[in-house]
Amino acid sequence: MSAPSPHPRRAASRPALLALALAFSGMAALGPTRATPPGVIDYETVGATPLRAIGRDLPAPTAEQTVLFGARLQNPQPVVYDQIVFAVRDGGGRNFDLGHQSGYSVGTSERTLTGSGRFPPGQYRYWLSYYAGGRWTDLAPERSFTVVAAPGGDPAATRPLGAGNDWVYAFGDEFDGTAVNWSKWADTSSAESDHGHGNPGNQQLEWNQAANCSVAGGALRLLAKRERVVSPSGRSYDWTSCLLSSHPSYNFRYGFIEARMKLPAAAGFWPAFWTFQAPGAQQWNETDVFEYYSDNKTRLYLNQYVIRNGAEALDSHVHTPGFDPSADYHVYGADIAPDATRFYIDGRLVRTTANASQIETSILVDQFVYAGKPPAAATQSAITYVDYIRAWRRP
Repeated sequence: MSAPSPHPRRAASRPALLALALAFSGMAALGPTRATPPGVIDYETVGATPLRAIGRDLPAPTAEQTVLFGARLQNPQPVVYDQIVFAVRDGGGRNFDLGHQSGYSVGTSERTLTGSGRFPPGQYRYWLSYYAGGRWTDLAPERSFTVVAAPGGDPAATRPLGAGNDWVYAFGDEFDGTAVNWSKWADTSSAESDHGHGNPGNQQLEWNQAANCSVAGGALRLLAKRERVVSPSGRSYDWTSCLLSSHPSYNFRYGFIEARMKLPAAAGFWPAFWTFQAPGAQQWNETDVFEYYSDNKTRLYLNQYVIRNGAEALDSHVHTPGFDPSADYHVYGADIAPDATRFYIDGRLVRTTANASQIETSILVDQFVYAGKPPAAATQSAITYVDYIRAWRRP
């Protein structure tokens, strides 16, 4: 299976882009993460000695939740470790070790070690480590998790994951209410050539409308569904979906934007978190924090397109995330700075491009329906979930 080329979000009436052909063989989609209730550890079998399995109970904890870690150990010959601990590190390398035991014995019968702790918002990695024979030994595998701010907390106190603390909160939406806040968002964009709601020239099958944008359970829901609509231009669409733009309330040139999202599993959909030139601007300027084509869960497209010195500067990058974006929430961010644009996933810097914003832009989030690989006939709908969208500026 060939991956689709990344398609910049431009009105169909604008000049054609440089073709970006990116063909590759398809990979099998990863299965969804098994959900477990708090206090029940979701173990991953390791099958090594002495570590037989390792895991935690909460896949995506908040800062107010206690995370329970567990490890199952067994050894053919009894052994005593001077010390054993769950090693936990944040993105800056700070130590949050827990579950420490001294004189810990492991033998032929399986034994379970547990430890628990709370963590500030951020990206973390953890593994099991023991001290014996005068040295520390780290046991594979190393795993990661993200902690987000607790619901109801002050968004102004948040900072971008992985990008340090030198930021001032400028805009955002926690989606904690019961409906979209239309004082912050619009369901139109100048990127959509058909009355701001559709763009079939960009391989989009959907008509975007406010009715498909809802808020429930602390998340924004972007619903794409089979529904026939005729636009004011007379064009027919067989799908409707949701696009939101911040242009009524927030536009910026430089800053950090971030969203925590869970993407659709069914093939045929094209959600993205991105920026586009603010209303009134005639110069193309777009940052795709990510684009995702749901027929291939192994690829995210991280793009930056600008007009610089009168010429198009196109930077497109295909990133392999190492997780299934439809199985759980993940945090996607971009630091759009004067010198470069830096892309982050779950607090980890994954891409830097010299392209930088040239003009003021708006924040957009959407779930397009992709004409290049449309949904199967049996697929009637799909939802992208957004936990929050936040923006910061340098002080």
